[in-house]
Amino acid sequence: MKNKFEEHLGKDLSKTRMGYYIDSLYKIEKTLFDREFEKIGITYSQFKVLNWIWRHGELTQKEIHDFVNVKPSSLTTMINVLIKKELVVRKQDANDARIRRITATDKCLNLADDAWNIIESFDTKIRGILTDEEYKMTVQVMMKLTDAFGIHGDD
Repeated sequence: MKNKFEEHLGKDLSKTRMGYYIDSLYKIEKTLFDREFEKIGITYSQFKVLNWIWRHGELTQKEIHDFVNVKPSSLTTMINVLIKKELVVRKQDANDARIRRITATDKCLNLADDAWNIIESFDTKIRGILTDEEYKMTVQVMMKLTDAFGIHGDD
């Protein structure tokens, strides 16, 4: 016997229909971003870390963790990779020897425009598919849903 709710399930029957399409679009976005970011020598995950460093200039690992929300061990590994790529440096805090600050190198700062062009290109593709009204409405609906669950995307 089919549950009435099953009509609202996505194609893989493990998510709501909306969840299925949100997840599918995220996977498309991540795949495209990884492919494009590889051309400039970073991954999409690394971009997400670098983005916050570019915005703030210098952050502690805890501050980066709060922004990016990845497991601390994964973040440590990622920062070590970024250090090996000479994109960031880890230095001791002047006031507290227990705190390490992460700062972008000049090499890293030179990547920012190329990285943001990749993000903008994807947004342009989406805007080419949707009308301005559809785009605005989609963003508004996604903001409403994330706010309702206590997730604020424009922090």
